[in-house]
Amino acid sequence: MVRNNVTLVLMVGGWRASPVGDVLRAAHQAAARDLLDDLLGTGLIGSAVVATDDKEWGESLSCPLVEVDVDPPGKPFHFGQRLASIIERCGAQAVLYSGGGSAPLMNSEAWYPVLERLVAADQLVITNNVHSCDWVGFVPAGHVLPLVAEQERDNAVAWALSREVGLPLESLAPSAAARFDLDTPLDLLIARRHRATGSHLDRFLENLDWASDRLDAVASIMEREGGSLVIAGRVPSAAWVAVEQATQCWIRVFSEERGMRASGRQARGEVRSLIADYLRLVGVDGLFSELATLADGVILDNRVILAARGIWPSASDRYYADLLRWDSVEEPFLRRMTWAAAQAAFPVVMGGHSVVSGGLLALVETIQGREKAR
Repeated sequence: MVRNNVTLVLMVGGWRASPVGDVLRAAHQAAARDLLDDLLGTGLIGSAVVATDDKEWGESLSCPLVEVDVDPPGKPFHFGQRLASIIERCGAQAVLYSGGGSAPLMNSEAWYPVLERLVAADQLVITNNVHSCDWVGFVPAGHVLPLVAEQERDNAVAWALSREVGLPLESLAPSAAARFDLDTPLDLLIARRHRATGSHLDRFLENLDWASDRLDAVASIMEREGGSLVIAGRVPSAAWVAVEQATQCWIRVFSEERGMRASGRQARGEVRSLIADYLRLVGVDGLFSELATLADGVILDNRVILAARGIWPSASDRYYADLLRWDSVEEPFLRRMTWAAAQAAFPVVMGGHSVVSGGLLALVETIQGREKAR
């Protein structure tokens, strides 16, 4: 079956957890404008629905192909039900779903083959990362709506469609464009260094006043011959291979619990981590003291440690921890860990999955000077 176009569903909202969350929200809105421009520029998007809880921002979008669907007031948000209801209402069969902060380094040229595959396929799920997708295309959408409606968050959609329905799966080769998204504060700082963002996000990042001294220090270690780094968390092999190929930096990699959310292991309380186990034995001060003997700097996906301890602090706490603003973190363990990271004598960069995956790939590209202007 050959179709003429794809229906885009773009969800942009949330994040009103703190001042830092508000910044991320504004960044997502800027990135969403770029994403719309790039996807519509392919000529393969027949219609686009932008789902948002911000009516005023939605009304600022002006394009004949774009419909703004404001979240129903007073109704608890459920990702899967919201997405399924939009698809059903539109009668869409070939669908590309994306979050507002997804794929800020992808342009129309990169999107075109993705949309071509959706237009031509009878059955397909295509994504940037099956273990934790930021965007996902699928067909036939009407056939899988019950499963879509069950999904509590977007990062498990590709996994569910391929594993539970059996749709043929295609995943883009790992790259900064495919894997990088704007999920945490560190991602904004990395995007600001990369500068291959679209015009709306680029202008937003120019006015971002967050300090990036620790990230700059880690980048300097990567650039230096004989520098050494510890990279820990949900680290894909492509990320550490990229560091090894592009730099003369020595790295120690502790990769564990990839796919912990998409597979349901976190929800079931099954996350295990050797780093977290060691931390229990020696405490946060002991952990960072030991890391200081192993490397010049650390890039840490601290969500694995949190999940292994059975805690999941508020979004506000996680974001403040990513910026090492320990005095604004309320959860006791994360506050203590953030304080220790901030006081460490060597640079510690903490964040979520992206900081050791797409963010690391993007950081490598900036070091290589391979930023691509749009």
